[in-house]
Amino acid sequence: MGKRLELACEEYKDRFKEKINSDKEYADLASNVKDSYTLVLQAEPDKSIKETMIVGFEIKEGKMVDIWSGERETSYILSAPYRVWVDILVGKIGANRAFITRKLSIKGNMPRLLKTAKATDRLVALLREIPTEFHGEYASQSFG
Repeated sequence: MGKRLELACEEYKDRFKEKINSDKEYADLASNVKDSYTLVLQAEPDKSIKETMIVGFEIKEGKMVDIWSGERETSYILSAPYRVWVDILVGKIGANRAFITRKLSIKGNMPRLLKTAKATDRLVALLREIPTEFHGEYASQSFG
């Protein structure tokens, strides 16, 4: 499949953007989306995840127009301990299920976000295609 990319590194973000922007299914599902997102992967020092990682991106009409590291004002903030993001990426739990079970905290316009649940599922499916290297004690769950 290729070399594993460290979760949230620059090359990983570039591959994420490429995957989203080359996927017709995602483009169709997110054709009405004009929002930005901040993903907060919270530190877990006891699991050797020493720092919180923050990745943001903007989607306009099914295309990712920007992706960055660090905080910016966005339409939505999705926040969870690092382990929850690992569980989502390895398929132990869906992003929508993580929200419903309060493992993933979301700030923003919930009715609007819920309308894009299928686009979110497709986005996660595309992320699962990127060979990923996890940090700390989660390295054994790396894939690809």
